[in-house]
Amino acid sequence: MVEFKSGPIRLSVPPKPQAIAPRDAQADRAQLQAIEQTLAAGDVEAAVALAEAALAGGLEHPLVFNLAAERLESEDRFGEALAMLDRAHRRFPNDLGLRQALGLCLFRLQRFDAALPHFDALIAVQPGFGHAHAARGVILEALDRAPEAEAAFAKAYELEPGNLLAIAGLASTASRKDDHATARRFAEQVLAAEPGYPDAVLVLARADLAERDFDAGEARLRAMIADPRVPPPMVKLAQAMLDQFAADRERKFDA
Repeated sequence: MVEFKSGPIRLSVPPKPQAIAPRDAQADRAQLQAIEQTLAAGDVEAAVALAEAALAGGLEHPLVFNLAAERLESEDRFGEALAMLDRAHRRFPNDLGLRQALGLCLFRLQRFDAALPHFDALIAVQPGFGHAHAARGVILEALDRAPEAEAAFAKAYELEPGNLLAIAGLASTASRKDDHATARRFAEQVLAAEPGYPDAVLVLARADLAERDFDAGEARLRAMIADPRVPPPMVKLAQAMLDQFAADRERKFDA
């Protein structure tokens, strides 16, 4: 008993914890199987809905966490997605799919230093996973570690010659070194597979500017700005480059 001026206060005894009923393993397997079958049928939206319901019912599994986090990211709720993936990673620290999803979510939040170790870990376990090398290259480029980024893109390209992220990365790193011929070659490969790919368009526009092909470069940039698929930050980059074209045109005529 603890004495206070107002009189004695009795310390309450905490109730005994109630036993948690074990989960029905067969029912959990049936839920997971239904999610997998729905995914295999190509109905991602329905699979996500099933995953959300399973998670709400207490089923914790990497696939369930991953799909539920994807929904949050699709709704631009990246903070909530990160919290969910972080919880999932603590629960399943060795699951590589969760680690990749967590690294990508951190990248989208521009937390590059935090994202990098996840891709380092992926590559340590699966050195032949080209996409992980390519994603690591993008992160290293964002951290201004250009030589390492180029090496990562080159490794991804060696492993997966059709990996567009790797090819776009090689185009970007060549452009930064003013090797516009190489940059143009890689960028054209990207655009042949994915017309309008913003990074590749910017690389070609930089090459046009270096070669003083103002008409071609400005036409590319205007088409990119008009493309509703291009995210606002990339539109701003294209607009800034258009201003650079205008300034260079003026200098050309002044000369």
